[in-house]
Amino acid sequence: MPLRDLDNSSKRNDYGATGVLNPLLSQEDAESFAAFAHANRHQRVRPFIIKRRRENLRTYVGNDKNIRHSPWRMNLVCQFAAGLTVPEAMKQLTFLNKRMAPRVSNVIRRTANLADIRDGLQPSQLEVAECFATHGTHLKRLKIMGRGRSGTMHRRHCHIRLVLREIDFPTKLLQAKSVNQKRRWLGLLKIAREDYERAKVERDELAELEEQARKIAEEQNEGGDDKK
Repeated sequence: MPLRDLDNSSKRNDYGATGVLNPLLSQEDAESFAAFAHANRHQRVRPFIIKRRRENLRTYVGNDKNIRHSPWRMNLVCQFAAGLTVPEAMKQLTFLNKRMAPRVSNVIRRTANLADIRDGLQPSQLEVAECFATHGTHLKRLKIMGRGRSGTMHRRHCHIRLVLREIDFPTKLLQAKSVNQKRRWLGLLKIAREDYERAKVERDELAELEEQARKIAEEQNEGGDDKK
């Protein structure tokens, strides 16, 4: 899938022409824009610029329902992934000593695969915009108490909601406060660009093989019809 321009219909000048920059821009353009943002780091970024670009980014929603776990404890796991890029979130959950960490990791992996299937976005191009747990349908059970009394015990259940959003690298470079933060986002952009190009080559090769297989099948069908 080709790269696209955000807000391409109206070429407005948004603090260094951020309105006409691709979310996944080239490395040379990114370095130039990072230098521009650092030279103008004392200027305040207007909130409507960030909001307008964020509204045009692609998002993907994932969820997992009716999990036999406390929503409060599940939120402790979700907070380790919220706000990070998908590779960083997966790395955090891999080494997290919590029982439900693999469950949250599977939800992130499924949603990232959905983004790859729909729009060809790689995990390095996505960030975890939202990740939290809500209350599910709690089951009421009998609670045995002293002196012949009984009470109600609730078996807690929860739902996980996850939102993955396309990373807008120009915005990240614009919001970076230090040189090290800009270098970090430039490094992540380089990795995302390489993953995108590699996946594009693989998709082109797969499409070419499918086309060749289709032609061979058509030739075989035509040959069978001629024999009849």
